[in-house]
Amino acid sequence: MAARTYNHERWSEDDDRLLRSMCETGKSLTLMIVKLKRPIASIRSRAIELGINLPGTRIGLRRKRRTA
Repeated sequence: MAARTYNHERWSEDDDRLLRSMCETGKSLTLMIVKLKRPIASIRSRAIELGINLPGTRIGLRRKRRTA
């Protein structure tokens, strides 16, 4: 299997919009990887930065503080 090559460019506004729209419509993480041409770690970290929920994961959700 050939190694995957990704472009390690900065995230553009178009990339952010595409990521948001795919998350809102419930697209799979696999599809996001293919469309954005970025590794999972990059997509996850960008989703956290933007406060976006990735479908099927709890990424982007803030943890609730426990009150004692």
